[in-house]
Amino acid sequence: MSHGVTPSEIFVAGLCERSFLKLWTHPNPKGKNDKELCDCLVVCGDHIVIISVKENEYKDTGDTTGWERWQKAAIEKSASQIWGAERWLASVDRFTRHDGRFVTLPEKCKRRYHRISISLGGRGHVPLKWGDLGNGFVHLCDEYSVGVVFGALDTITDFVEYLQATEELVSKARLVFAGGGVEDLVALYLVHGRSFTFEDGSQPDMIILNDDLWRGYSESEEYRAMQEDLKESYIWDSLVEYYTEDLLTDGMFDMLSNEVTDDQHALVTMALQPRMYRAGLAKAFKEFLDKPELKVGSRAAQGFGETAFVFLIGKSSDREHRMKELFLRCLVIRGRVPGVKTVVGIATDRPGVPSELGYSTDLAYIHLPEWSEDRETQVSGIQTDLGYFRNLS
Repeated sequence: MSHGVTPSEIFVAGLCERSFLKLWTHPNPKGKNDKELCDCLVVCGDHIVIISVKENEYKDTGDTTGWERWQKAAIEKSASQIWGAERWLASVDRFTRHDGRFVTLPEKCKRRYHRISISLGGRGHVPLKWGDLGNGFVHLCDEYSVGVVFGALDTITDFVEYLQATEELVSKARLVFAGGGVEDLVALYLVHGRSFTFEDGSQPDMIILNDDLWRGYSESEEYRAMQEDLKESYIWDSLVEYYTEDLLTDGMFDMLSNEVTDDQHALVTMALQPRMYRAGLAKAFKEFLDKPELKVGSRAAQGFGETAFVFLIGKSSDREHRMKELFLRCLVIRGRVPGVKTVVGIATDRPGVPSELGYSTDLAYIHLPEWSEDRETQVSGIQTDLGYFRNLS
């Protein structure tokens, strides 16, 4: 369940859990001296998204005084909280969630910080300040754009790629909001193929955003068709959440050491798949399970960012053999598919087929940046949850 102090924080935590999934969403984490670090922290792979939520009702004073007061309370205080959280995070290797669970941060040299201010209460009456406000780029959402940004870019990879593209755009072009808001910027990004580069490869030095871009795009046939194409992708989200529940409840069992582990490399790889890739992976996985007439024991599918996935059907009654086969098939894909360095394997029983021992699932993870035919020098450990293999780099 989403945790938060105010209704706005609860709402934002819910958006984050839906977009970035439960395992990587941390509402109201603790910082120095156990004080609240920020309103929500998202940590997935090398990405750290710091989110501050401020809600202040704008009061019209008839001059710029009302604007300035609201900007200071809603935006400047939010940015200050974000920068303070980032400074503290840069000095530690882990933090504590509101429920007491420790979360390990990525290696300091690999961390990529993203700053999000959700400033509510202006209701379109106040010019919004955003960008580099003094200590790094702060992305701003208001009550009109927050649902669009977190809903249209609802994976960690889609989200941060949009943030990075926006920062690059602002460094080269001037944005003028002529009645439009960040939701219209999202529409421009999606219309141009998730990019701010136009068809001829050019990028203008000024962009004027009207207030009808998102409305027009969200009501278009193109948008409806895209949403239809992506429906199956949420099967992938459900699969990740299924494993997450197992990890957070009982942990994953390491078949090599016979110990429980909280290793989540495979789940992170699954969570880093963008929405369009999830659609393809979910379709491949579903078809593989639903078509027993194919009589194929395994299937491989290309993922995003030097990753691939292996799906395997095998009986729980011979689980040890199934796990070994899954591991070997992952190694084969790593060795034979150009550009692939990370492979995640998923093995399960055939749905609907009776099993004398019940049903189980195995999850494998292999990461080999460099390939060698000398397998013994590469493999340093094998972990399982349900059959889970640890990082083999």
